[in-house]
Amino acid sequence: MAATRPFLLERYFGRYEHSVAHQLSASDCEPLTVGGLLALAGADPDELLRLRLGYTETRGAAALRAAIAAFYPGCRSDDVLVAGAPQEAILLLLQAVLAAGDEVVVLTPCYQSLKDLPARSGATVLEWRLQPTATGFALDWPALAALLQRQPRLLITNFPHNPTGLLPTLDEWLHLQRLVARSGALWFSDEMYRGLAPDDASELPPAAVLLPQAISLWGLSKSFGLPGLRLGWLVARDRALLGQIEQQKDWTSICSNGVSELLAQYALAAAPAILRQNRERIAGNGARMHAFAAQQGARLRWQPPQGGPVSLAELPGGNATALAERVRERGSALLVPSPLFDLDDRWLRIGLGRADFAAALARWSAALG
Repeated sequence: MAATRPFLLERYFGRYEHSVAHQLSASDCEPLTVGGLLALAGADPDELLRLRLGYTETRGAAALRAAIAAFYPGCRSDDVLVAGAPQEAILLLLQAVLAAGDEVVVLTPCYQSLKDLPARSGATVLEWRLQPTATGFALDWPALAALLQRQPRLLITNFPHNPTGLLPTLDEWLHLQRLVARSGALWFSDEMYRGLAPDDASELPPAAVLLPQAISLWGLSKSFGLPGLRLGWLVARDRALLGQIEQQKDWTSICSNGVSELLAQYALAAAPAILRQNRERIAGNGARMHAFAAQQGARLRWQPPQGGPVSLAELPGGNATALAERVRERGSALLVPSPLFDLDDRWLRIGLGRADFAAALARWSAALG
């Protein structure tokens, strides 16, 4: 496997995340406690205490896979592979499907592993770049059509999008489905923010439901506010492909841990309540951010995410890295500057999913004084 550069965003978080009082750029939602999750799910705590801490099934517990499949109309438990952290699921998939010389179209900007891991496999990465507009970012459909004419092995997308907050309309999503179907490419759809559209009507059907050559990724880290459980899953109707991915897992975690799998079942049972709570928090923090951006006038331009908890705020004068450093040092609040996503240094990622966002904004404001 080819050498790769450091993971810029994760090294940044590793250095600063646990030494500041507040997060302004968190990509997840407010973490739940074990007790809070059990209460939302109406679960018996004794079931957790009785859990036998042995090896689990490589594909994931049968009951968990059945619970996951229920969120994918037309799919069954045999279409589900449970991994450790979603990052593991990304690695396993790319190791299974890519070889040196393959071409991979990747929607960018993106979480770095979606772009750098294919390159580590020896594949050629072709970027499908979102285009900045006066009101956010937009999809470049002619560019995608041209890239798919090259008959790439794989297309990688991420919606709701991190870091821009872009969410296609249903018509756009179905247009993408048709383009991929005609191209013959595999489609890896990172859907980690599924459930966090503003309302149910705006939610998109998973790619794995739409196409037999699509693979959908979801997990507990973002939508459910349970990143500490380190659990994600892949869903694909191509069971031979899923079997190839499963074999890759023999070289990493082998199987997931039983505690996380049981708590994942509770989370899925409580999904309506958890997602509703997180949507409401995102909306409330969005109103706070809107008011803050208005106070900044021409120094800061921000649009709320169309889906998910994150979007980019633009500094027309640039130098996002310097501002993030100032807010971190003077306000003990962490902002993520855009060079960590291979963008020009004029955006900041804003995360609306945390309960202390109002206090974090106050720290930002004080740091400017």
